[in-house]
Amino acid sequence: MGKGSRNSCSDSGGGGNADTCASSPVDHNFSTPRRQVAEQTGPEDPHLPTMIVFDLDFCLWNPEMHELSGMPSVEVEGPLDPDGDVATTPLGCVGLSVPKRRRNGRGRTIPSWELDDGYGGYETVRLFDGARRALRELALNPRYRGIVLACASSSLEPSYSHACLDKLEVLPDLTLREMFTYNQIGRTGKLSPRKTTHFRELHRESGVPYHNMLFFDDCGYGDHVSDLEEALGVQGVRTPNGLTSDEFMRGLEEYRRESEQREGEK
Repeated sequence: MGKGSRNSCSDSGGGGNADTCASSPVDHNFSTPRRQVAEQTGPEDPHLPTMIVFDLDFCLWNPEMHELSGMPSVEVEGPLDPDGDVATTPLGCVGLSVPKRRRNGRGRTIPSWELDDGYGGYETVRLFDGARRALRELALNPRYRGIVLACASSSLEPSYSHACLDKLEVLPDLTLREMFTYNQIGRTGKLSPRKTTHFRELHRESGVPYHNMLFFDDCGYGDHVSDLEEALGVQGVRTPNGLTSDEFMRGLEEYRRESEQREGEK
């Protein structure tokens, strides 16, 4: 996808009206290099998590990587704001597709963008709307500045996951890769299907205490939320049908209650 194909709003980083589209690029909470943010003390609000960790497959996006027939590499353009005006919302990479090729009668390979079926099928990886809303909130709401983001995924195809992190955008020119400071993906080496291995690496890399982390996971292949809470004291929220806005806000509220309770016990 060439950036020249985006509408005029995409250069502004805004959306919703012409004045926003004509303004200078919007500032966001990830303008500072993420490693610098990670060295800070966290958000100003002491009852917000220092680190929020997301599972990937069927929590942030769908389909799962092992369901794909190959490496997703073709960018799909669309509105970045799921609640914005289609006419003015900035465009960006909202999907990453596996190239589909067919041969015509003369033997020529026909790329998928010439086919009628396009990229609407299961071979296109897209963020759930709730996940996109949550990530946009983390990027744009000043109260969340200083929260470090990470992912913990036991993906069977880590290279596919990394490709999606590199390309999928939340704001114009702000990819998941640029939002996530730490990424523990896979189930080989130091990592296993059990997410405690991922969190031990996140803790080792970041120095963030386990009780200052908040985790979101669909728990489709085991109750990682309960396992992490019992083994390491990580607080988590289950997202069985992909992350929703309500689940995201509920996680923050539950974390706040636990944080206030710990403070009261001191």
